[in-house]
Amino acid sequence: MRRAFDAAPDPHDLHIDGGTREDNESEAHCLMPVPDDLPAPNFRHPAFGMPSRTWVYHDGAGHVLGHITRYDPQEGRKEFLPLTVWEENGKARWRWKSWPRPRPLYGLDRLADRPDASVIVAEGEKAADAAQRVFPKSVVITSPGGSKAAKAADWTPLKGRPVMIWPDADAPGLTYAADVQRELAAIGAGTVTIIDAMAVAAARPSGETRAPPEGWDAADGLDEDGWRPDDLAALVLQHVERTEPAPSYVSFGKFSMNSDGLVAEVTKGRGENATVEDVWISAPFEVIGRARDPHGFGWARWLRWRDPDGRRHEHAVADAALHGDMGVLAADLASRGLVVSRATRGMLFDYLNRVRVKARVTTVNRTGWHLIGERRVFVLPDAVIGQPEAETVVLTGATAAPYARRGTLQDWREGVGHLSAGHGRLVLAVATAFAGPLVDLVGGEGGGVNLYGQSSRGKTTALKAAASVWGRGASDPGFVRSWRATANAQEATAAIVTDTLLCLDEIGVAEGRDAAAAVYQLASGVGKGRSARDGSIRAPMTWRVLTLSTGELPMAAKIAEDRQRRAYAGQAVRLLDVPADAGRGFGVFDGPGPNGDPALLAEALQKSAQTAYGEAGPAFVRALMDLGQEEARTLVVSLVEDFVAEHAPADADGQIRRAAARLGMIAAAGELARSFNIVPWEESEAEAAAARALTDWIGSRGGTEPAEVREAIGQVRRFFEAHGEARFEPTDETDARPVPNRAGWRRGHADGRVWLVLPEMWKTEVCSGLDPVATARILAERGMLRRDPNGKMQRSERTPGGSTLRVYTVTASVLDGGPDAP
Repeated sequence: MRRAFDAAPDPHDLHIDGGTREDNESEAHCLMPVPDDLPAPNFRHPAFGMPSRTWVYHDGAGHVLGHITRYDPQEGRKEFLPLTVWEENGKARWRWKSWPRPRPLYGLDRLADRPDASVIVAEGEKAADAAQRVFPKSVVITSPGGSKAAKAADWTPLKGRPVMIWPDADAPGLTYAADVQRELAAIGAGTVTIIDAMAVAAARPSGETRAPPEGWDAADGLDEDGWRPDDLAALVLQHVERTEPAPSYVSFGKFSMNSDGLVAEVTKGRGENATVEDVWISAPFEVIGRARDPHGFGWARWLRWRDPDGRRHEHAVADAALHGDMGVLAADLASRGLVVSRATRGMLFDYLNRVRVKARVTTVNRTGWHLIGERRVFVLPDAVIGQPEAETVVLTGATAAPYARRGTLQDWREGVGHLSAGHGRLVLAVATAFAGPLVDLVGGEGGGVNLYGQSSRGKTTALKAAASVWGRGASDPGFVRSWRATANAQEATAAIVTDTLLCLDEIGVAEGRDAAAAVYQLASGVGKGRSARDGSIRAPMTWRVLTLSTGELPMAAKIAEDRQRRAYAGQAVRLLDVPADAGRGFGVFDGPGPNGDPALLAEALQKSAQTAYGEAGPAFVRALMDLGQEEARTLVVSLVEDFVAEHAPADADGQIRRAAARLGMIAAAGELARSFNIVPWEESEAEAAAARALTDWIGSRGGTEPAEVREAIGQVRRFFEAHGEARFEPTDETDARPVPNRAGWRRGHADGRVWLVLPEMWKTEVCSGLDPVATARILAERGMLRRDPNGKMQRSERTPGGSTLRVYTVTASVLDGGPDAP
């Protein structure tokens, strides 16, 4: 194969009209784009005839820049010729000649149309078209001129874009990939990965292996080997490695940096005896950018180096630290594996203070959505989805981040995705994992679901399945965390799983008061206020998180273990207590599974969650970006509104509707994941799972009335169940003994019984912790308390001593709660 892009002048370099090339090259210039009024070219070549293939190059606006043509004049021989427009002596003509350097890329129009899509670089136009079929959601491009011409192309349109390089399976292909990698590093591309083309070419659709065919590419895989595009994509993604460009050291003035380390020229002695020596300061490191947070605070130098064992480290040296104790900074760097000379560490301070780099790094302290300039990006510890072109975004403090990846998305889909299908509670759990990125998108609030029930019902299996969306479906190590943690630890954990999922196993290990505080804290999204050293208030840690919890007890019952506390309505509606048991006799499952044994199904799910994980969540975010965030927001809002309208009871109060909205968002996430082909569920399966969870939650809470109403009735009922006889003096028993610690009087029997409660006892004991007036009104509206003739809550009643007092008159119906009782 020959590409005549840089060939010496020859007879093939002709005008489109067949005339020979003029020699006055200095007066000719290439017209880009091609003028609209120029006639279409005649592709017939005087020596090779008509082309077998042609490819059109466009600019970002879709205008034609020129053509690449392929000719097959003899068996086994291929000729690739460029056809472009040149103006000479005021006349525009088509010529068999390439564009001047730097040459345009093939696919610039698709790059412009899809600014948030990932990019794949293939080798050659035919391979690029085939790779586009394999990865339809990405933009596949190539450079003109073949494997040796990568340096002649203009790669700047890929600045800031994540790029995967797919070379041909031969030595020239590997050379091409290395050249492209260097060009991408030079222009500041985003994350760059490279496909092991030899490993991919060695595989067959049948599962057999072979020696890699020379020059194998995507077109060969589809057209000759018979790979299905989805299967070939899954194979390719199993053989992707992240590339790392050669270190870029900064030298200036007296300082010089190379692979041996940082040295400085130092003059020793005076006059004729003066000598200049190189003094070693530290091991080598790169200054990859000036870092600061999105608000312009916390300026630092972002450094990168390898420790003596070869592990890579990245660390921000704060500008403020360069004005502090030299020993402290040097010790911190040394603890991270950067060897620093004790004798010359002052020179290290001088170097860091004076070094200048143009690159900018934005640091963020939590995962999830961030607005960087005018662009929204999604930050994870190992990737930034939607990386902006102008700078790099880096997550700080992510050393203990639970995210991890293994296997491919297809592996996860065939494992956890397939095994969860048809099981409502599992679908609910996995859909909750996808709902995290939607919270900020639709302006929702934090909260979550607590799956509760007896042990060995599959609660932890459901939790691990959901965890596998973002990381390893296990604990220690894994994405699953324990409820037993300090408030500070919970804050840090919430920040590192912002906009993804917080998996908390077994609420029973937490103290009741800690659980109560955690529910509010996690849902509020704001950490504790703390003071800085100078006494000012530091910015609190923030997060947005959906929580998936498990436990043998409902959250409200756990909080009630602390006798000083009770679950408030706000806590109950933030973390929804949903029974883990699906009610089919198989625990969390709706059926026994394909083998007829739910234990085997649970085992298979847990194994799958630990063998293929961490790909589904990022794939969901990328699909959202491909859909368009505004379109996605509109769609999700509509789905949530429809869910609430259809599944929330007509008489539901605000709390029920809040819970329905959260479950509606979970349903929307599951349905979107299905439409993105991430999960193999049936249409509306996620919606049905969320609707069933809403029904079960309403049933477990005791009905559709506001929680405050049920709590007020329940507390008054408990008081009379415990003290209805002992602390109320009978009015119709003349020989009754005096009642110690009297709360009032009782009159009548059975359904005719009423209690006359003294006002202060009503306020301080019966309604302890409640609003006594509101509680009286709630009871009166339900016939549990008699009003006076004027509608007031207290009535005038005659007591055994003959006096008339204003009291609260409670009827016997308080013991059964009336028809609306929970």
